[in-house]
Amino acid sequence: MKKKSKKIVKKKAPKKTSARASKKVSKGKATAPPMDLEYLKTHIDKIWEQVSEANDRLQDLEIQSNLITRLLTTICLEYLEMKEEDFSALIRRIEEEAVEDSQILHLEHLFSLEPEKNKSKRKRKKKDPPEDQESA
Repeated sequence: MKKKSKKIVKKKAPKKTSARASKKVSKGKATAPPMDLEYLKTHIDKIWEQVSEANDRLQDLEIQSNLITRLLTTICLEYLEMKEEDFSALIRRIEEEAVEDSQILHLEHLFSLEPEKNKSKRKRKKKDPPEDQESA
């Protein structure tokens, strides 16, 4: 029996490309080294874990808020003996105030304003005259 000889294939050296040629290649398909892809995959997996944890927490908070709502409704209607009309009016008023507060918070966030607690401190500082003018 004759042994088959394996052909030895020599690898060619990579061609040197000019700066223009490398720009043309980069404009085409973007290829990332395999290490970068693995790095990204692990971080994406971690992000998805955090997303699922956040969804679980959100679901728990929704359940808790529903329970608290039922409890408050029961207390108001049965133990405090509120009329249903008064109770529904109270709920509407609270909802309107909550919407107004959220809109104010949203605008403060958009314009990067400080909450009112810090505004009062800021006003006090502005009212105090500078020390340079007092000595003059």
